[in-house]
Amino acid sequence: MKFNTLNKFSNIILSIESQSYEKNKQFEVYKSKVILKDGSNLRILEWHENDMLVYYSYYWLSPLNELIIGWDCAPHHKSISTFPHHKHIGDQKTVHPSDERNLEAVLYVIEKALK
Repeated sequence: MKFNTLNKFSNIILSIESQSYEKNKQFEVYKSKVILKDGSNLRILEWHENDMLVYYSYYWLSPLNELIIGWDCAPHHKSISTFPHHKHIGDQKTVHPSDERNLEAVLYVIEKALK
């Protein structure tokens, strides 16, 4: 996640509560917690290797920190047609295929839902 991706969605973002960036020999790791205009929040984790996104986790939580939708690519739902990409809707047990595979795609979904 290049932090400028968040700037594209300033219409739905109230504030950025936290941001961090770490780089080691193999990975660049981006983390952020974004507060959205409806009081919900988006927890962002991305791992990049050679400028390529290799792992992501985007969890959209209600103002009470209850799961709305969580997108990730952890390889543990092999029966999903978009494996390893999937999303959890409402709770961790409810798993669906996901075509949203980066922060921008996720923010488009959230933007549409908040309108």
